[in-house]
Amino acid sequence: MKTQLLSLAAGTLLSAALFANAQAATPSERWIAESRAALEASLDAAGLADDGKAVAITIKAAEDQKGYAPRIVRSSGSTDYDAAVREAVKTVKLGAPPVELRGRGVTFTLGAASAGGASSAGAR
Repeated sequence: MKTQLLSLAAGTLLSAALFANAQAATPSERWIAESRAALEASLDAAGLADDGKAVAITIKAAEDQKGYAPRIVRSSGSTDYDAAVREAVKTVKLGAPPVELRGRGVTFTLGAASAGGASSAGAR
């Protein structure tokens, strides 16, 4: 019985620690993670995720995401792939970014080397 209670208590503490850590992410980090997931999903839906190529795009983080225009800032080496990625992500609807990112360019590396993350590239 003590072993079960100890395991339950340890599990509860671990869950609480994971929840607290997840809540510690800044609004910018959460927006970037959610946006990355949406952009990667659009590549997957377009059949572009498994092409072994990566491309870096910059989008302007604006409150109204109806008409942002992704720009290719680092090519995959294939103009056809780059154009297909740009078309696939143009239609993605992103949530409103936090205040600190509004009006700034955010660069995402998408595709095979997407582990590169995203960076805020300053006002554009």
